[in-house]
Amino acid sequence: MSKLTQFGHSFQVKVLSTLITDRDFLQQSADIVSPDYFDNDASKWITEVEDRFREEARSTIETPWPLINRLLCGGLGQGDLGMIAGGPGGGKSWALVALGAQAVKLGYTVIHYTLELSEKYVGRRYDACFTEVSVSEITHNKEVVKERLGALRGGLYIREYPAGQATVNTIHAHLEKCIQQNIEPDLIIIDYADLLNSKTSKEKRDKLDDIYTGLRGLATEMKIPIWTASQVNRSGAREEIIQGDRMAESYSKMMITDFAMSLSRNHEDKENGTGRWHIMKNRYGADGMTFNSTIDTSIGKIEINERNSQRNGPTPQGELSPAERRRLRNSSENFFGI
Repeated sequence: MSKLTQFGHSFQVKVLSTLITDRDFLQQSADIVSPDYFDNDASKWITEVEDRFREEARSTIETPWPLINRLLCGGLGQGDLGMIAGGPGGGKSWALVALGAQAVKLGYTVIHYTLELSEKYVGRRYDACFTEVSVSEITHNKEVVKERLGALRGGLYIREYPAGQATVNTIHAHLEKCIQQNIEPDLIIIDYADLLNSKTSKEKRDKLDDIYTGLRGLATEMKIPIWTASQVNRSGAREEIIQGDRMAESYSKMMITDFAMSLSRNHEDKENGTGRWHIMKNRYGADGMTFNSTIDTSIGKIEINERNSQRNGPTPQGELSPAERRRLRNSSENFFGI
């Protein structure tokens, strides 16, 4: 202000009057002299080391697979979006059921949205996963199902929507309604996101971008992990290992996710109950590795193991392959009426 003295008195009065009547200037001045002006969250990062290293700093929900849990530093966390990619009939939906079943076993509340399969059939898949009774036989084992479900610690809610009609806002509204009814979800599963609709775009690629961006925002807003699945294109479905550039319609949907892995299964794999998991993206650790898998789609039992140097090697002479053993067992059961 001392520099104003070199000007005339009338000019000084005009400048000071302007500043005093400028609300933005006065507010900024008040903020600067306020004691807590420099005491904001942005300046505390270095001093909050202890908070960041507390166990609850990132709350995660384990998957059924220890290898994946290690890569995710415990599991999918609050606000994370995880994706499983694969070809048609490859086992994506079964993998989502396995993820939901594991969370329920651990005592979490899971809401499973299905846009492809009916609520009843998804429920039967969960029953098969919990009881290890074949999904085709589950209706004949009601007492076993009741006993196993009664011992579960968590909760499971299944909601069906027609493909192409539900949007991310539809999911959001339903979740809010669940919370109003004292149903607090810990994990959300959507089978699958590509079948949601977006009214903000016309092109398929833009729709998918909007959908996945919306789901990522929903996970962040509600502080809940979301697992979903996605289709790969035709060439990807035929490949030994599905890479990230084989995503159908939109590559950016993988970029939006926090964790993405693909499941590759050819005709031989489906006969032998095998497959390959490839880590396409991982914000929390390493990616680019591939693991072997054994998959029993009759009960939804999926195992992910370290990859051997030889995959699906030839069956030793005189031994039956897994596919031959399965066909022999089925023939025996049909012959004896088991």
